[in-house]
Amino acid sequence: FTIGINEGTDKDSQKTGEIVAKKIKEKAKQDVSLFMMFLDGLAENGAAAVRGVQEIFGKNFPIIGGSAGDDFLFQKTYQYYNDQVFTNSMVGVGLSGKFSFGIGVKHGWEPIGLPMKVTKAKGGRLIEIDNRPALSIYEDYFGKKAEELIKEPIAKMAYTYPLGMSVKASSEFLLRDVVIANEKKEITCAAEIPEGSEIRLMLGDQDKAIAAAKEAAKMALSQINGDPKAVFVFNCIARRKLLGARAGEEIEAVQDILGKNIPLIGFYTYGEQSPLEGKLGKECQSVFHNETIVLLILGE
Repeated sequence: FTIGINEGTDKDSQKTGEIVAKKIKEKAKQDVSLFMMFLDGLAENGAAAVRGVQEIFGKNFPIIGGSAGDDFLFQKTYQYYNDQVFTNSMVGVGLSGKFSFGIGVKHGWEPIGLPMKVTKAKGGRLIEIDNRPALSIYEDYFGKKAEELIKEPIAKMAYTYPLGMSVKASSEFLLRDVVIANEKKEITCAAEIPEGSEIRLMLGDQDKAIAAAKEAAKMALSQINGDPKAVFVFNCIARRKLLGARAGEEIEAVQDILGKNIPLIGFYTYGEQSPLEGKLGKECQSVFHNETIVLLILGE
Protein backbone atom coordinates (compact mmCIF):
# COMPACT_ATOMS: atom_id res chain seq x y z
CA PHE A 1 0.00 0.00 0.00
CA THR A 2 0.98 3.64 -0.51
CA ILE A 3 -0.03 6.56 1.70
CA GLY A 4 -0.31 10.32 1.29
CA ILE A 5 -1.70 13.39 3.05
CA ASN A 6 -2.55 17.00 2.34
CA GLU A 7 -4.11 19.81 4.34
CA GLY A 8 -6.69 22.31 3.13
CA THR A 9 -10.09 20.61 3.39
CA ASP A 10 -11.45 23.74 5.07
CA LYS A 11 -10.63 25.80 1.98
CA ASP A 12 -10.74 23.55 -1.10
CA SER A 13 -11.70 19.92 -0.58
CA GLN A 14 -11.53 19.02 -4.25
CA LYS A 15 -7.98 20.32 -4.62
CA THR A 16 -6.97 18.50 -1.43
CA GLY A 17 -8.38 15.20 -2.71
CA GLU A 18 -6.64 15.70 -6.03
CA ILE A 19 -3.25 16.40 -4.43
CA VAL A 20 -3.45 13.35 -2.14
CA ALA A 21 -4.46 11.08 -5.02
CA LYS A 22 -1.66 12.44 -7.21
CA LYS A 23 0.95 11.84 -4.48
CA ILE A 24 -0.18 8.24 -4.09
CA LYS A 25 -0.34 7.53 -7.81
CA GLU A 26 3.19 8.87 -8.30
CA LYS A 27 4.64 7.00 -5.28
CA ALA A 28 2.94 3.64 -5.88
CA LYS A 29 5.24 0.94 -7.29
CA GLN A 30 2.27 -0.98 -8.73
CA ASP A 31 -1.04 0.11 -10.20
CA VAL A 32 -3.48 1.15 -7.48
CA SER A 33 -6.61 -1.02 -7.43
CA LEU A 34 -8.54 0.68 -4.63
CA PHE A 35 -8.31 4.10 -2.98
CA MET A 36 -9.12 4.45 0.71
CA MET A 37 -9.63 7.95 2.14
CA PHE A 38 -9.82 9.37 5.66
CA LEU A 39 -11.19 12.90 5.53
CA ASP A 40 -11.75 15.66 8.08
CA GLY A 41 -15.46 15.32 8.85
CA LEU A 42 -15.85 19.11 8.93
CA ALA A 43 -14.50 19.57 5.39
CA GLU A 44 -16.24 22.35 3.48
CA ASN A 45 -17.63 19.82 0.99
CA GLY A 46 -16.83 16.14 1.37
CA ALA A 47 -18.27 15.28 -2.03
CA ALA A 48 -15.72 17.58 -3.65
CA ALA A 49 -12.86 15.61 -2.08
CA VAL A 50 -14.16 12.46 -3.77
CA ARG A 51 -14.26 14.29 -7.09
CA GLY A 52 -10.66 15.36 -6.55
CA VAL A 53 -9.57 11.73 -6.27
CA GLN A 54 -11.56 10.93 -9.42
CA GLU A 55 -9.69 13.63 -11.32
CA ILE A 56 -6.54 11.53 -10.88
CA PHE A 57 -7.82 7.94 -10.92
CA GLY A 58 -10.89 8.30 -13.14
CA LYS A 59 -14.66 8.48 -12.67
CA ASN A 60 -15.15 4.70 -12.51
CA PHE A 61 -12.42 4.08 -9.94
CA PRO A 62 -13.45 2.50 -6.59
CA ILE A 63 -13.06 4.87 -3.63
CA ILE A 64 -13.95 3.91 -0.09
CA GLY A 65 -13.49 5.60 3.27
CA GLY A 66 -14.86 7.58 6.17
CA SER A 67 -14.81 11.10 7.59
CA ALA A 68 -13.45 11.78 11.07
CA GLY A 69 -15.84 13.03 13.75
CA ASP A 70 -15.78 14.66 17.18
CA ASP A 71 -18.80 13.15 18.97
CA PHE A 72 -21.37 15.64 17.66
CA LEU A 73 -19.45 18.73 18.84
CA PHE A 74 -18.82 19.89 15.24
CA GLN A 75 -15.73 21.84 16.30
CA LYS A 76 -12.53 20.04 15.28
CA THR A 77 -11.44 16.60 14.08
CA TYR A 78 -8.02 15.00 13.79
CA GLN A 79 -6.24 12.88 11.20
CA TYR A 80 -3.12 10.82 11.87
CA TYR A 81 -0.26 10.30 9.43
CA ASN A 82 2.84 8.40 10.60
CA ASP A 83 3.84 10.12 13.85
CA GLN A 84 2.03 13.41 13.21
CA VAL A 85 -1.46 14.73 14.00
CA PHE A 86 -3.30 16.97 11.53
CA THR A 87 -6.63 18.73 11.18
CA ASN A 88 -8.39 20.10 8.08
CA SER A 89 -6.66 17.35 6.12
CA MET A 90 -7.19 14.18 4.16
CA VAL A 91 -5.16 10.97 4.39
CA GLY A 92 -5.23 8.55 1.48
CA VAL A 93 -4.19 4.91 1.13
CA GLY A 94 -3.69 3.29 -2.24
CA LEU A 95 -4.01 -0.51 -2.22
CA SER A 96 -2.10 -2.46 -4.87
CA GLY A 97 -1.16 -6.06 -5.63
CA LYS A 98 -3.05 -9.30 -6.08
CA PHE A 99 -6.21 -9.38 -4.00
CA SER A 100 -9.94 -9.28 -4.50
CA PHE A 101 -12.35 -7.00 -2.73
CA GLY A 102 -16.05 -6.44 -2.38
CA ILE A 103 -17.98 -3.35 -1.33
CA GLY A 104 -21.40 -3.26 0.28
CA VAL A 105 -23.39 -0.09 0.95
CA LYS A 106 -26.88 0.36 2.42
CA HIS A 107 -28.75 2.67 4.79
CA GLY A 108 -32.34 1.47 5.31
CA TRP A 109 -33.88 4.95 5.68
CA GLU A 110 -37.34 5.49 4.14
CA PRO A 111 -38.76 8.63 2.48
CA ILE A 112 -41.66 10.44 4.13
CA GLY A 113 -43.82 13.29 2.88
CA LEU A 114 -43.89 14.73 -0.61
CA PRO A 115 -40.93 15.26 -2.96
CA MET A 116 -39.35 18.72 -2.77
CA LYS A 117 -37.04 20.63 -5.07
CA VAL A 118 -33.86 22.44 -4.09
CA THR A 119 -34.49 25.83 -5.68
CA LYS A 120 -31.37 27.62 -4.43
CA ALA A 121 -28.13 26.11 -3.16
CA LYS A 122 -24.39 26.63 -3.04
CA GLY A 123 -22.30 23.55 -2.34
CA GLY A 124 -23.50 22.01 0.90
CA ARG A 125 -25.49 25.11 1.83
CA LEU A 126 -29.21 24.88 1.07
CA ILE A 127 -30.75 28.33 0.76
CA GLU A 128 -34.24 27.59 -0.56
CA ILE A 129 -36.36 24.46 -0.90
CA ASP A 130 -39.56 24.81 -2.95
CA ASN A 131 -38.85 28.57 -3.01
CA ARG A 132 -39.04 28.78 0.80
CA PRO A 133 -36.18 29.22 3.29
CA ALA A 134 -34.56 25.80 3.60
CA LEU A 135 -34.94 25.62 7.38
CA SER A 136 -38.72 25.85 7.01
CA ILE A 137 -39.04 22.12 6.37
CA TYR A 138 -37.61 21.33 9.80
CA GLU A 139 -39.61 24.13 11.45
CA ASP A 140 -42.75 22.54 10.03
CA TYR A 141 -41.77 19.00 10.94
CA PHE A 142 -40.41 19.57 14.46
CA GLY A 143 -42.89 22.32 15.30
CA LYS A 144 -40.00 24.50 16.50
CA LYS A 145 -39.05 28.05 15.66
CA ALA A 146 -35.92 28.79 13.66
CA GLU A 147 -34.25 30.36 16.71
CA GLU A 148 -34.48 27.07 18.60
CA LEU A 149 -33.08 25.04 15.70
CA ILE A 150 -30.14 27.44 15.39
CA LYS A 151 -29.32 27.64 19.10
CA GLU A 152 -29.52 23.88 19.72
CA PRO A 153 -27.43 22.37 16.87
CA ILE A 154 -29.97 21.01 14.44
CA ALA A 155 -27.75 17.97 13.81
CA LYS A 156 -28.65 16.62 17.25
CA MET A 157 -32.32 16.49 16.24
CA ALA A 158 -32.12 15.91 12.52
CA TYR A 159 -29.94 12.76 12.49
CA THR A 160 -33.09 10.62 12.45
CA TYR A 161 -34.52 12.78 9.66
CA PRO A 162 -31.80 13.38 7.06
CA LEU A 163 -32.48 14.58 3.55
CA GLY A 164 -32.56 12.02 0.75
CA MET A 165 -31.51 12.97 -2.77
CA SER A 166 -32.70 11.09 -5.85
CA VAL A 167 -29.80 9.94 -8.05
CA LYS A 168 -30.12 8.23 -11.42
CA ALA A 169 -27.48 5.56 -10.79
CA SER A 170 -29.06 4.19 -7.60
CA SER A 171 -32.41 2.77 -6.53
CA GLU A 172 -31.74 4.13 -3.02
CA PHE A 173 -31.78 7.76 -2.01
CA LEU A 174 -28.38 9.32 -1.36
CA LEU A 175 -28.54 10.68 2.18
CA ARG A 176 -27.33 14.04 3.42
CA ASP A 177 -26.90 14.97 7.09
CA VAL A 178 -28.07 18.41 8.15
CA VAL A 179 -25.27 19.87 10.28
CA ILE A 180 -26.05 23.50 11.13
CA ALA A 181 -28.60 26.25 10.49
CA ASN A 182 -28.07 30.01 10.47
CA GLU A 183 -30.06 33.21 11.05
CA LYS A 184 -30.89 33.44 7.35
CA LYS A 185 -32.76 30.12 7.75
CA GLU A 186 -30.24 28.37 5.53
CA ILE A 187 -29.09 24.86 6.40
CA THR A 188 -25.68 23.35 5.75
CA CYS A 189 -25.33 19.68 4.90
CA ALA A 190 -22.27 17.45 5.26
CA ALA A 191 -21.94 17.43 1.46
CA GLU A 192 -23.50 19.16 -1.49
CA ILE A 193 -27.02 18.82 -2.82
CA PRO A 194 -26.99 20.42 -6.29
CA GLU A 195 -29.53 23.07 -7.15
CA GLY A 196 -32.48 21.49 -8.95
CA SER A 197 -32.21 18.18 -7.07
CA GLU A 198 -35.35 16.37 -5.97
CA ILE A 199 -35.18 15.58 -2.26
CA ARG A 200 -37.30 13.91 0.40
CA LEU A 201 -37.29 14.02 4.17
CA MET A 202 -36.14 10.58 5.35
CA LEU A 203 -36.97 8.59 8.47
CA GLY A 204 -34.70 6.11 10.24
CA ASP A 205 -35.92 2.87 11.81
CA GLN A 206 -33.87 0.54 14.02
CA ASP A 207 -35.00 -2.74 12.46
CA LYS A 208 -34.51 -1.47 8.91
CA ALA A 209 -31.07 -0.09 9.76
CA ILE A 210 -29.96 -3.49 11.09
CA ALA A 211 -31.45 -5.26 8.07
CA ALA A 212 -29.53 -2.86 5.81
CA ALA A 213 -26.24 -3.87 7.47
CA LYS A 214 -26.96 -7.51 6.66
CA GLU A 215 -27.77 -6.64 3.04
CA ALA A 216 -24.53 -4.66 2.74
CA ALA A 217 -22.58 -7.70 3.95
CA LYS A 218 -24.29 -9.93 1.37
CA MET A 219 -23.55 -7.40 -1.36
CA ALA A 220 -19.84 -7.19 -0.51
CA LEU A 221 -19.42 -10.94 -0.06
CA SER A 222 -20.84 -11.67 -3.51
CA GLN A 223 -18.01 -9.71 -5.16
CA ILE A 224 -14.90 -11.42 -3.76
CA ASN A 225 -12.97 -14.51 -4.80
CA GLY A 226 -12.65 -17.26 -2.20
CA ASP A 227 -13.15 -16.72 1.50
CA PRO A 228 -13.14 -13.28 3.11
CA LYS A 229 -9.88 -12.48 4.91
CA ALA A 230 -10.79 -9.18 6.61
CA VAL A 231 -13.56 -6.60 6.71
CA PHE A 232 -13.52 -2.83 7.22
CA VAL A 233 -16.69 -1.13 8.45
CA PHE A 234 -17.34 2.58 7.88
CA ASN A 235 -20.51 3.36 9.80
CA CYS A 236 -22.17 6.74 10.24
CA ILE A 237 -22.34 8.00 13.84
CA ALA A 238 -25.99 8.89 13.22
CA ARG A 239 -26.75 5.18 12.95
CA ARG A 240 -25.16 4.67 16.37
CA LYS A 241 -27.43 7.38 17.77
CA LEU A 242 -30.48 5.83 16.14
CA LEU A 243 -29.76 2.31 17.38
CA GLY A 244 -28.73 3.23 20.91
CA ALA A 245 -28.45 0.07 23.02
CA ARG A 246 -29.05 -2.02 19.88
CA ALA A 247 -25.90 -0.76 18.11
CA GLY A 248 -24.14 -4.10 18.61
CA GLU A 249 -26.86 -5.85 16.61
CA GLU A 250 -25.63 -4.12 13.48
CA ILE A 251 -22.22 -5.79 13.73
CA GLU A 252 -23.88 -9.08 14.67
CA ALA A 253 -25.92 -8.81 11.46
CA VAL A 254 -22.70 -8.43 9.47
CA GLN A 255 -21.12 -11.40 11.28
CA ASP A 256 -24.21 -13.52 10.60
CA ILE A 257 -23.25 -13.29 6.92
CA LEU A 258 -19.44 -13.25 7.08
CA GLY A 259 -18.83 -15.39 10.15
CA LYS A 260 -17.59 -14.42 13.60
CA ASN A 261 -13.96 -15.43 13.00
CA ILE A 262 -13.25 -12.92 10.23
CA PRO A 263 -10.97 -10.07 11.43
CA LEU A 264 -13.12 -6.94 11.57
CA ILE A 265 -12.20 -3.31 12.17
CA GLY A 266 -14.48 -0.32 11.97
CA PHE A 267 -15.12 3.34 12.60
CA TYR A 268 -18.06 5.59 13.37
CA THR A 269 -17.89 8.44 10.88
CA TYR A 270 -19.25 11.85 9.89
CA GLY A 271 -19.58 10.68 6.30
CA GLU A 272 -18.84 7.64 4.18
CA GLN A 273 -17.32 7.30 0.73
CA SER A 274 -18.07 4.39 -1.57
CA PRO A 275 -19.45 3.44 -4.98
CA LEU A 276 -23.22 3.71 -5.35
CA GLU A 277 -24.79 0.32 -4.58
CA GLY A 278 -21.27 -1.11 -4.26
CA LYS A 279 -20.99 -1.39 -8.04
CA LEU A 280 -17.52 -1.93 -9.50
CA GLY A 281 -16.09 -1.83 -13.03
CA LYS A 282 -17.71 0.38 -15.66
CA GLU A 283 -20.76 0.96 -13.46
CA CYS A 284 -18.67 2.16 -10.50
CA GLN A 285 -19.63 5.66 -9.38
CA SER A 286 -17.98 6.61 -6.09
CA VAL A 287 -19.79 9.28 -4.07
CA PHE A 288 -20.08 10.79 -0.60
CA HIS A 289 -22.73 9.25 1.66
CA ASN A 290 -24.25 10.04 5.06
CA GLU A 291 -26.08 7.85 7.59
CA THR A 292 -24.95 4.78 5.65
CA ILE A 293 -23.03 1.61 6.49
CA VAL A 294 -20.21 0.80 4.07
CA LEU A 295 -18.33 -2.50 4.15
CA LEU A 296 -15.05 -3.36 2.45
CA ILE A 297 -14.24 -7.08 2.38
CA LEU A 298 -10.74 -8.15 1.36
CA GLY A 299 -10.35 -11.57 -0.26
CA GLU A 300 -7.73 -13.63 -2.02
